[in-house]
This record gives sequence, structure tokens and C-alpha cells, in this order.
Amino acid sequence: MKRAIVTGAAGFIGSKLVQRLLDDGVDVVGIDNERSGDWSRVNPSCERINADLGDMTVDDFAQVCAGSDGIFHLAAEKYNSSKSTPEKVLNVNILGMHRLLEGAAKVGNPKVVFTSSLYAYGSMGPLPMAEDDVLTPPTMYGLSKVAGENLLRVAQRDHNQRWAVARLFFVYGPDQYAEGGYKSVIQSNFERLARGEQPTINGDGEQSLDYIFIDDVVKALLQLHQNENDGALVNIGNGAAITINALTDLMQETAGSKLEPKFIPADWTHRSSRVGDNTHCRRTFAWEPETSLHDGLRQFWEWKISQ
Repeated sequence: MKRAIVTGAAGFIGSKLVQRLLDDGVDVVGIDNERSGDWSRVNPSCERINADLGDMTVDDFAQVCAGSDGIFHLAAEKYNSSKSTPEKVLNVNILGMHRLLEGAAKVGNPKVVFTSSLYAYGSMGPLPMAEDDVLTPPTMYGLSKVAGENLLRVAQRDHNQRWAVARLFFVYGPDQYAEGGYKSVIQSNFERLARGEQPTINGDGEQSLDYIFIDDVVKALLQLHQNENDGALVNIGNGAAITINALTDLMQETAGSKLEPKFIPADWTHRSSRVGDNTHCRRTFAWEPETSLHDGLRQFWEWKISQ
């Protein structure tokens, strides 16, 4: 790969992917509107295009994609953003992606690696989510991710488009920050611990999530770009869930805190278990999560207290 396009380049995952590509000697063009990203976190060697995918035309995308070997399509309108609307989600995540694929088709069809989401499943557990599950997303965001996956299949039929899909679970790591006003449990409770405040837990804390470290995600996305992984659709997660109670204990151990957690009213995640079966991913291209939750939290905490 000599030249890559990264949409959502100023976001948490995008900025890390951009850096890895640059480290590998790839010329990178990033697209972001900074609604939830921050260009200051992106290496200035990345060519920057300040644009909203919902406003870009087919010709705009064709001009950007010309001469590229790969497109990493990470940008999306978030379902939980205070700035978002259902219409915005549909325009950016579905119509914008359609125009992106049509533009790419005009200039040689560089391979697309698309970041889908656990929200495509619509499951709250208790069983792990597997790639062959029936998809029943109850949100516009989840619906838009399913549509994006199917747009790739249409582009393959119409334009011989090459593609791969990563259904991401709960990504965390250094440089993570609130996107659109939403903060992850790890982010918000580490902020409290850094201020000497009690961590908070919704409900009884027995809801569980599948956390995957950012470096393992970037590695997976790069592997998906390889030719032998054309048509792959895989979960990218740790493959095991941890309860919020256990996570909070581990975070407090990491931060050296002995403050008792503060329990607050349950939210919509009460007693849920959102975990991805990553068996297919391991078998498809021998990808393995390399960073334990203990080590990942340590790196996150060291970054947080250095700010």
C-alpha cells in the first residue's frame, strides 16, 4: 500500500490508524469534519481534508480517492451524539457511503475496509454475538451500519469492489476522548479517579462488555486490507466480557484508589451482556488480541494522569 484514504481520520481510532500507516511509509489522506474528532491529535504528515461526508459528491470522492490503494472508512454519524439526528445518520452513514463507493468506482476501486459495529446486531445478550446471527438493530446507527455492509455487496456486484468489514466492539486506549458528548465507562471513571472522586456504577454493575485495546484494532484493520482477506466480515473484540463491577475494581487497582464506588440508578444496559465471538476472526487470518485488559488499562491510566 502506497497511498491510503482514512475517513474519520481525526477520531480516536482514525488518528491511531493514520499514525500506523505513516509509520509504515504509506502516504495518507484523511477526511474529517471535526464534529467529534480533533485534527490536533493527527500527525501533520497526513494530508487533511476538512469535509462532511454528507456534503461530499461522487466527484469529490473520486478526486480524493484517485491513486489510492486502500480506503479505510471509519467516519460515521454517531447514534448517541447530542449533535445528531436520524436524518443526519442516514445521510452520512448510508448516502455518504454510497457516494464514496461510487466515487471510488470511477478511479479504479481501491479496496474498502469498513468499520461496522456491534450495534448492527441489536443484541443485549446473554449469548455472544456471532457473524452469522440474524441482525435486528433497534437504532438508526445500527441500521446504518447494516446498510453500509450491504452497500459493499452492491458495489462488489456493480463495480467488482473489493472489501472487508470489521464489526468493532468496545474500543479503548490512550488518547480516547468524548465524541459528541458521550464518554465510555473507562474514560469517565478514570477521570473521576484522577480527581480523587468515587467511580460511579449504574445499577447493580453486573452488566458486562467486551473491551478491545486500540492497538489490536488497528492491527486487525491493516490485516483486513490484505488481498487474502477480501470479503471477510469479522468481529473485532476480545471475545470475553467483564462486568462493570469487575472492571471498576481493576481500574481502582490500576489507579491505586481505595474509594468505594458510588452506585447510581440503572440505565438501559441493566443486566446486559455485550460480547463478540471472535472465533471466526482468529481462524480467518490468525488475528489475536495481544493486549490484556490489565495492561491496556495501565496504558490508559498513565496517559490520563500525564495530561
